[in-house]
Amino acid sequence: MKIREHAALWAAAVAKIWAAHWLLLLGTFFVFVSLILKWVDFPFSHHPCGLQLPLLRNLGALPHLSLFSYGVVGGAILTTGLVLRRRSGRFLAVAAAILIGFCVMLPCQIAFQQPALLGRLTAETQDIPMIRGFTKTYLPANYGPAEEYSKHFEFDTIWGRFVAAYSFLGLGWYCFGIGSFLIAMYSIGRLPGERGMTALALGGIPIGVLIILLTPPLIGQHYFTRACTAQAQGNNKKAITCYRKAMWWDRWRGQNINIYATIGDLERLSGSGEDSPEKHISKAEEFKEAREYESAVFELRRAAAWGGAVAIAARHESARIRVYFGTALYQEGGIGAAVTQWQQALVENPLPQEGLAFLIARGNYDLGRYQAALDAVNRVLRAASDKPVLANAYSLAGDSYVKLGRDVDARNSYNLSLAQDMYVNFWGMSRLIGN
Repeated sequence: MKIREHAALWAAAVAKIWAAHWLLLLGTFFVFVSLILKWVDFPFSHHPCGLQLPLLRNLGALPHLSLFSYGVVGGAILTTGLVLRRRSGRFLAVAAAILIGFCVMLPCQIAFQQPALLGRLTAETQDIPMIRGFTKTYLPANYGPAEEYSKHFEFDTIWGRFVAAYSFLGLGWYCFGIGSFLIAMYSIGRLPGERGMTALALGGIPIGVLIILLTPPLIGQHYFTRACTAQAQGNNKKAITCYRKAMWWDRWRGQNINIYATIGDLERLSGSGEDSPEKHISKAEEFKEAREYESAVFELRRAAAWGGAVAIAARHESARIRVYFGTALYQEGGIGAAVTQWQQALVENPLPQEGLAFLIARGNYDLGRYQAALDAVNRVLRAASDKPVLANAYSLAGDSYVKLGRDVDARNSYNLSLAQDMYVNFWGMSRLIGN
């Protein structure tokens, strides 16, 4: 009877606490759980969790624990608010408002403040179909339904970029946002006095974050629209001036190769005799359309020599062209030249593009450079999270080990390949059974 009485007392106490503080308990649970869940969904690379996503700087190729991350800072702010709640409920309300500000900050940061991260995310959506197509055409077939990874994004407008950034947000971000709102509802409901005015005042924190992050790209959008209008009216000089202002205000446009090419076209149409990096980029785009890749890379190298933001954009575009060039060479049997182009693309591109290492690995294998193929495969295995890519990478590693006479390592690699993709992995399974 005593056990039942104690259990009933504990159940009544828990029910009383839950009835009074369920919003706080549930919100705190969501926030702290979000710290170990993925916040950004990378199509190819490893997904960073809240403890690994830097608050202000760009994310590295491999995510790792960061003391100044969304998770660490957000968890510290919530803990501080909970501790100081005994003194005043306003501390918890302010903490919740800051957490909501963090939730608003992430998609805006990706869309407007970190063009390298947004460029990497969109590039990875193209890497997966590229690897899928290459594998289907040149490597042992794996059967099963094809997965669709490609996405089409509209980057000319602020809303389009925001939607693109929002589409990459993971479960951790949603849990963090839901938990922050639940805590805000609890803390505001517990405040004495006029709650509406308090909620409005606290709402100024996330609104202020939104205004700060949106103002520069909005000004850039204004100048971009004016530039397009001036270009349509034939006022090339004004169009060039407005394009440059748009690129100065908006970081994404400052690395947009199409705007540089447009300025180069306008400079040539206006009869300007002065040399400029934009003119070289404009010529490079023409050569690319004509599939004259070597000439396009040469013009982009001349543009990159000017330095600054235009150099980053030129090197990035040069790397993309080298990927196209290498694929064309591989299709024609020029495997050695293809590998050279792909390796140079890795050097020139400031964005991590580990998917290209898979093509380099296969090219080295075809050339008989089996150790070099293994080195490239290991780079893919460290960076990739996509299971079909990992399965094919392990199978390629197994083939390389066989050529090097390392049969035990080969068998281990084929087993790891099957562990990643058991049901449609014809490549790995056929190697294990000896076909």
